[in-house]
Amino acid sequence: MTPGKLCLIPVPLTGGNEKSLSQQSIEAAHGLTHFVVERAKTARAFLKSIKHPIHLQEIVIHEIPQDPDLIFQKMIIRELLKGIDMGLLSEAGLPCIADPGYEIVRLAHESNITVYPFSGPNSMLLALMASGLNAQQFHFHGYLPAKKELLRDKLIQLVNEIKKTRVSQIFMETPYRNKQILEMIKSIIPADLSFCIASSLSTAEEIIQTKKIREWKEEEFIRHYDKPAIFILGK
Repeated sequence: MTPGKLCLIPVPLTGGNEKSLSQQSIEAAHGLTHFVVERAKTARAFLKSIKHPIHLQEIVIHEIPQDPDLIFQKMIIRELLKGIDMGLLSEAGLPCIADPGYEIVRLAHESNITVYPFSGPNSMLLALMASGLNAQQFHFHGYLPAKKELLRDKLIQLVNEIKKTRVSQIFMETPYRNKQILEMIKSIIPADLSFCIASSLSTAEEIIQTKKIREWKEEEFIRHYDKPAIFILGK
């Protein structure tokens, strides 16, 4: 039996819409009846937004557990080996990039299952493209520590790495903690380093700003509070 294929289907960024997606990826999603998703409710809303031709109740959706385990991953691989094509969806943007699912992709390769990635929006890359900072060498950290002491130590570590290597340092935060991280950045990051904030990407409220730390004003930081954002430190 020929195995099914695993399609990595992008979805719009938070607050965005299907206009940011390629027609090719939408057509690929229309041809699938089985999906592995980060959150079932969000996945169904996405499938509805792209006018999936099959009734939502007839689509099989496997929600990735909070703590993904090998049992779940192998179950997905077994379905693929039966010849069922599947789509992998994240909550926003590209699957597996700062999101769960890469373990399934790795097992698919080990099982000689074809993986098809489709291009789409990615907040990290959109922010880096528009930042004016070093995009030849960069390090993505995902979420930094939430505790203030650990966050301070991590930011100091990033500063030392920038001074040594000039590599751009990219990270993100839960929107309601933007105020905390921005206040700490203003207080401890050297004034001559550059800092980019890219918030609400791909929406009507999108703001992308890059300035030296000494140039940022409090009222400008406030514009990014409580919004999904990507942060980049660099030279």
